[in-house]
Amino acid sequence: MLAHFSCMFYIFKVGVQMDPKILKRAGWRPCIIGFFCMVCSYVAGLQISHGLVNENVPGLKTYNRYSDRVVDLFGMISFPVIVYVLDDFKILNSELGNSAIHISMVADFLHLGLKFWSIFHQMTRSGNLTYALPAVLILLGTVIYVFFIVRPAALWIVKNTPEGRPVDDIYITLIMISVLLCGLASEYCGLNGTVGVFLLGLAIPDGPPLGSALVKKLRIVSVFFMPLHMGIVGYKTNIHLVTFVYLWRVLLIILGSILGKFIGLFIPAVLLGVSPRDSFLLVLIMNLKGIVEVSTLNTWLDSVNTKEIFTSSNTIMVLALVVLVAIITPAVKYLYEPSSKYLTYKGRSILQSNENNSDFRVLVCVHTIDDVPAIMRIIEASNPTKLHPLTIYLLHLVELVGRASPLLISHKLDELASTSNPTKSERIINVFQKLQNRYKNLVTVHPFTTISPYASMHNDICTMAVDKKAALVIFPFCRQDASLRGDLARPNISNRAIKTLLQNMLRHTPCSVGILMDGSNLQTKSSCFLPDTPYRVIVLFFGGPDDREALAFAMNMIHHPHVFVTLVRFYGPASLSSNGVIDHYNESVRIDIEGRNMFLDDELVDHFRVNTMHDETLIYKEVEVKDGAETIWAVRSLHQDFDLMLVGKQQIADSKIISGLDENWDECGELGTIGDLVTSPDYGAEGSILIIHRRQDIS
Repeated sequence: MLAHFSCMFYIFKVGVQMDPKILKRAGWRPCIIGFFCMVCSYVAGLQISHGLVNENVPGLKTYNRYSDRVVDLFGMISFPVIVYVLDDFKILNSELGNSAIHISMVADFLHLGLKFWSIFHQMTRSGNLTYALPAVLILLGTVIYVFFIVRPAALWIVKNTPEGRPVDDIYITLIMISVLLCGLASEYCGLNGTVGVFLLGLAIPDGPPLGSALVKKLRIVSVFFMPLHMGIVGYKTNIHLVTFVYLWRVLLIILGSILGKFIGLFIPAVLLGVSPRDSFLLVLIMNLKGIVEVSTLNTWLDSVNTKEIFTSSNTIMVLALVVLVAIITPAVKYLYEPSSKYLTYKGRSILQSNENNSDFRVLVCVHTIDDVPAIMRIIEASNPTKLHPLTIYLLHLVELVGRASPLLISHKLDELASTSNPTKSERIINVFQKLQNRYKNLVTVHPFTTISPYASMHNDICTMAVDKKAALVIFPFCRQDASLRGDLARPNISNRAIKTLLQNMLRHTPCSVGILMDGSNLQTKSSCFLPDTPYRVIVLFFGGPDDREALAFAMNMIHHPHVFVTLVRFYGPASLSSNGVIDHYNESVRIDIEGRNMFLDDELVDHFRVNTMHDETLIYKEVEVKDGAETIWAVRSLHQDFDLMLVGKQQIADSKIISGLDENWDECGELGTIGDLVTSPDYGAEGSILIIHRRQDIS
């Protein structure tokens, strides 16, 4: 009984997380693929099942009726199972994941309709109107209650719950009671109890505040009761009851259903433009089984008698489910790599964007509205012009909570409603819209919102960077020890999740990445420049591709009338020539790659120094340090001299001047050695810090 109730509440939770509207956004292609996948699987399975009938073998006449259940179990495609598997693979918001979600939802709705038709067909054939008529009336009453009473009430609850406030517990309690009533009603109608609660879940709006509250309350079902439910099914399974006469027949039906699913999915998918590799992967994913199929088997085990034919077939199906999952899961993980699309992409960099005099494309990631002021100041400091306009792709990052399928929402600036109670995304977008209006024809903003799990959110960021040909991704970040230095607090966002997201993004980035840490002294300032107020920018330059990217970004700011840029170049004693000027070419032996790095460093620094001759807002300094200790002292002496610090993530410099830093400053490896130093609580930075990482294989 406990296992049955846990299954009901789990399916209800899945229904709450589903958004039927995604079928409209999916288009007609997943509908066609899902339809043929279901039909071919059932047709192939039923043909083999009915072809195996042999009246001369005792029990097989009864077996033929039961074999239809085998076809149903292995022909069905369960949306909840597919979503769970995709999330486990961390490909939920990949291109393949989106296709699998849409196809599985179409197939699941078709399967639900088939179940309704099957039940009513059996009722009409039996001729038992005394039972059939009340069952039909109760079913209609349940549908009316769910969609004409519960649905409007749920929408009213969502509308009247202030943003950020929890849903009243009385509403949660009433919905839980409705789950039990709908389950009881569907059981009386001859349907599985999960059908009624699934419809009830669909009527509840997904996402916050109501959907996420229900999912949070039902978390104990997934964590504790569902494993218990799986264990009960395993306990009921007895492999000693398997007999050969049923084994080969059940296996043939299972293979027939799988083959039918392969034909019905692979051929239409390839004809509709899906690559053969992705089509094959979709076939594998659609054959995965999980909690829904196990729950169905458990229901059959409870409802049938103990005849050998039933117990043997159920045992075979349980073992087949285990074997399928054991084979398909590692195969999908091995064959599919969602990052392959942007790993082969020849990314852009800030330097390339500056050299080409093209529009500077920046992908700006935002977690909360508190991230916006520091980002806005950096954008305004970058000085967009007619020759070098700025295109901003704004991406609001929202964790997937209370819904099953990820979303990527494209907003239209001219269609945003001016309401008295805007959403979090609308408040963020409104600030950037004002920026675009202030810099007409110089700044263009394209806002998006991604709702996906943090574990796979980097796929959305990297894919958008590729599609939009971005040269830089700005990513706000907050250290675990940020509270010690007054950084922006994010009480609703897990620092560990953000850190994992950043690590994944740095590993797969198709372009340069700017990791933004905002200091405490700027939080009270306006998000734009104040009249006649200087904005002090300092660049720490040790050498290497990352430092050159940081300097290239600063070069965009040098012509802004209110921006003062200071370049501080660090070098060791061996780098000095006899006249005290940096000379990288007096050493007899140099590795080619080091020599090229030094040449590129000098070239870019010389370009900056030329500008300092005619502009008093630009300052160039050289700092000689002997070892890592002097480097730390020199960097710490600059902690109050800037509003924005630019530094590369990795430095290529004389090993002596950074010796020992890796051992002492490794708390946040994703920030790099110097980045970890300047963002540490001990450093006491009072301005924003932008740590820039350039993808290494950008030519």
